[in-house]
Amino acid sequence: MPKMVLLPKLTMSLGGYIRETVEIYLDDGVKKFPHRNVVVGNPTNEPIKIDVPAYDDEWIERHKNLGLIVIPVGEDEDFVGIFKMVEDKVKRAIT
Repeated sequence: MPKMVLLPKLTMSLGGYIRETVEIYLDDGVKKFPHRNVVVGNPTNEPIKIDVPAYDDEWIERHKNLGLIVIPVGEDEDFVGIFKMVEDKVKRAIT
């Protein structure tokens, strides 16, 4: 699986790194990724490799277990507000 490095104290949106279509995977029982975006923040002082693209809900739990702040964004949610909230949490994190 491809990886991306999330630098220390950085917040980013994975909107462009989400698998949006499942047509070619329908025979395998693959479900569509249920979120329109995911905001990820690295509150640590170390770079962390993340898997891209995000394929499933397990992606969220796997990356939370790495110490990242991971907030999925739904269709009707305030992306900018969520991004700023995660960014603030990252800035205030003491590691």
